[in-house]
Amino acid sequence: MAGMDFAQDTSRLASLRTSVQGYISNDVRISDNDLLTALLTMAVAQSEAECMQESASASYLSSLVSYLFPSMYTPDSSFVTQVVVDTRPRLKGLSTVGYTGNSVLTRCLVNSMESLTSGINEQSLAPIAKSVRQLVNGVDAQYIGQFVDTLYKDPLCFMCPATYAFSKTTMVLSNQSRFPLYHADFGNGIPTWISPVRTFFPNFSSIIPTHPSTGGYVVYISMTERAMAKFLQNKFWMSTSELVY
Repeated sequence: MAGMDFAQDTSRLASLRTSVQGYISNDVRISDNDLLTALLTMAVAQSEAECMQESASASYLSSLVSYLFPSMYTPDSSFVTQVVVDTRPRLKGLSTVGYTGNSVLTRCLVNSMESLTSGINEQSLAPIAKSVRQLVNGVDAQYIGQFVDTLYKDPLCFMCPATYAFSKTTMVLSNQSRFPLYHADFGNGIPTWISPVRTFFPNFSSIIPTHPSTGGYVVYISMTERAMAKFLQNKFWMSTSELVY
């Protein structure tokens, strides 16, 4: 397992967002989060697809298993992006200082592998970024109420998205860039660097803020070593970000 941080420059991201927005209708305005989610979805999916192709043709044994058990060895035709959505700003009262807890829910965005692995450019990013915006906009008070009602009736149903990690090609993305992570000061000044756990579960991505002295975002990604090696070869991703470590 490998975990790495990438820095996303604000001006470079803004330029890319403007270009992608040109392929989307004016009634839908995409955010940095929408664009980063789309970009990560395509880059991670391509890395996983390349790993699956190599595994399928690696040896005679792999070919034999594929022939004998096609249902077990057929690569997934879809890729699931699990978007973690913060419910605080969508429910009156939860954004107050007195509220404590991780008030989030997960929505799944499903794309075909074919649409994600055909190449990354401004035009191919547009429909995915638009879908992310519509997915997030769909989380309103009514949706959250239905989610809570379902959870109350079946407490174990919140584990359903986690099963994708074992049965589908997937990625989990959590955006924490709006949280004041650098505001913590216990007398010795604010932190010089904030990052998630060095190695987490496969295909977990987190968007976190940069130090106040800089601009942009830090994108943390945890992947298997094989997939990370492919990810680092993705020219479009590497052209839009800077490897921190």
